[in-house]
Amino acid sequence: MEKTFYYRIASLTLKTQRKMPHFEAFECEETDPDVIMEETEETPADGQDIISGDMTHRKVPGGWFFHSNPQTKTGLIVSDDYARLRFIPKYREGVTEKEALFIRVALECRLIQMGYVSLHAAAVELDGKAYAFTGPSGMGKSTRAEAWGSGIGATLISGDRPLIDSKTMTLYGVPWDGKEQNYRNESFELAAIFDIRRSPAVLLRKMRFEQRRRLLLKQCFMPMWDNLTAAAQIVNISRLASDAQILRTFCGPEEEDGRLLYETFCRGDFKEERTDMKAKSGFILRNIVGEHMLMPVDDNIGKFDGTVLFNDVSAFIWEKMKEPVSRDDLLKVILDEYEVDEATAAADLDNVLKKFEELEIITNE
Repeated sequence: MEKTFYYRIASLTLKTQRKMPHFEAFECEETDPDVIMEETEETPADGQDIISGDMTHRKVPGGWFFHSNPQTKTGLIVSDDYARLRFIPKYREGVTEKEALFIRVALECRLIQMGYVSLHAAAVELDGKAYAFTGPSGMGKSTRAEAWGSGIGATLISGDRPLIDSKTMTLYGVPWDGKEQNYRNESFELAAIFDIRRSPAVLLRKMRFEQRRRLLLKQCFMPMWDNLTAAAQIVNISRLASDAQILRTFCGPEEEDGRLLYETFCRGDFKEERTDMKAKSGFILRNIVGEHMLMPVDDNIGKFDGTVLFNDVSAFIWEKMKEPVSRDDLLKVILDEYEVDEATAAADLDNVLKKFEELEIITNE
């Protein structure tokens, strides 16, 4: 008789006869499942394929077919509510890397319908509370989490995509946490989400609701092929944006930076919220023979009259505006970067921002 496995991720229980790689810590006792994973010999229905990242989705009667190649007949058929998963072909040992991706996506969609969000972040636990570090790719989320670990004794919960219950503000480790598989099967009350920006000095800024919501829309898993589940995720994200402590965070990557950040957070030393500005898309900054040149690309080529020359400071400010940032925060990073008094830096910054506004290359958010 084939063994049946039960795995619990947050409040979701998966029942399957396939032993799942990396799920060992999440194995649980037999119970009523939320998702059942089975085998099938059926052939998926034809239809229009929707490519999304490393996988392809096809709408089929009663659900979706997840696969990796339009010519293949192997993959995962999932029901519309993601409660029933059926493998093609019929049972064999193990789960391939691609199949693991299909399962993860299906489970994340089911979790969305249960009120959870998957956040692209590194999360740690300290004194029974969870703290998540998020932000643009390459900003140093994992580095900040490691600094909290080595500097103040925080313990990693999830290295890549922790799960958050938007109803209870509880953060969970999950068993599909990136290549390094850094996770724990534990949960903790969410204390804060830090939106990371690089800086040699520590500063925490409050964010307005729309700024928090915009950040989460960018950093949370979103099933764009499925309008109903995507709509449910927007509800979850709006709830999380409303109730969670989410702070724009300027800090360095070292242990001392981690200690200062934690102390600043515990004191509640937060700057007031400000309106963000952001560089418009459709432009690229090039350094050509020592000259900083802002060049239009794609649709902007016909709308923008030639290129614009930037000095070093203007180019520095433009690069910092690729992500939403306030005028006060720009002033801070200029003072961190250059040896200049605040009055001079503020005047120079305002002149640059005025030029950007006249050129219509930035927008308020």
